[in-house]
Parts: sequence; C-alpha cells; structure tokens
Amino acid sequence: MPEDYSPAAVVHRLERGRPVSIPSSTRHIVLTLVLALIIGFGLLAAFVWIVTATIRDGRSWWLIIANLRMWAVVVGIIGCLVVAPIGVFLRLHRRESLVLSPAGVSLARNGRILPATFLPLNDIKMVVFERTVSRGPKMLAYILTEEATRRLRGRKLNPRIVVRSGFVLSHRRLHPVLAAAHSRFSTQSQGRW
Repeated sequence: MPEDYSPAAVVHRLERGRPVSIPSSTRHIVLTLVLALIIGFGLLAAFVWIVTATIRDGRSWWLIIANLRMWAVVVGIIGCLVVAPIGVFLRLHRRESLVLSPAGVSLARNGRILPATFLPLNDIKMVVFERTVSRGPKMLAYILTEEATRRLRGRKLNPRIVVRSGFVLSHRRLHPVLAAAHSRFSTQSQGRW
C-alpha cells in the first residue's frame, strides 16, 4: 500500500513525533536515463552519418577533426551514453530522500541524515511554488528569514533555496505538504501558539 503524503497525514505523523521521509522517485531517474540514451543514440547516428557521407564524398578527415560542431557532438555522445548512465547508477545506489521532522527539513542518503543539509523550520520565512526566472518552470523554494540569510548565505546572496526535484512527490504536490508542516511547526518552535 502506498504511503499517504497528503498534508493532513504528514502533519499528523509529525505531531506524533515521527519524521516523514519522501524518497527519490525511481521512475524519474529511469526516465532521465531513457531520455539520455535516446539523445545519445541520436547523436551517435548523426555522427556516423556525417562521417560516412564525408568519406563517401572523398573529402579529407581534417574537415571532421577541425569542425568544432563535431567535437560538440562527440562530447554529447560521451555525456549521454557514458556519464548519464554512471550518474543514474549513483543516484539509484545513494537512495536520497527528503526528511521532514517537526524541527526542520534535511536530506538523507541510504537512510542516514546528512547533517550539513539540515534547515530548521524557524529559518524558513515561507515555502513558495513560483517561477524563479521569467518564462521558466515553477519551482519549489524556501524563502529564508533575514537572520537565516545573514547566517547561512551572507549579506549579498539570494535568500531563496530551491528544493531539488526527483522525489516521489512533484514540486506541485510537495508544496502543500511543506507549507502545512511549516505553518504548523515553525510557530510551535518559536513559542507562538
């Protein structure tokens, strides 16, 4: 039976003192690999076609070697057919998850909390789901309080931390969960009931 990640169920579990772990989506990782392989094989087919057409026309190999576009295609082939599968294997092996507790949010790898990723709910002013750049996709982000921005980011940096994607909940579905937990537990830990 799939786990219930509705905002009410998550807040209920957090009120009982149990942290909620939102794992990485295996489906998302595998779809990324499939897309990379399709692009890689397409680039490889284009590369082979261009090389054979050049040789068939009796042109010099130097035309291929000196062409920067061909080097870009080679880099794309290596990226899609070598680097992407290695990255997918590492992501599947690491099994990262987003862990939500009454104290804050953090990332976990293979079930262990990564201490450097912990962000207290008191340091979050609000959780937003908006466009970070004009004409870009909507992204989930934490807006930090002024004090947390100065402490964590410095004076000149953006007080926004974008939540990475790839979890079983999309940013659209994760936003109400994080917003509900933030509204419930950030006021509790600050003593404002």
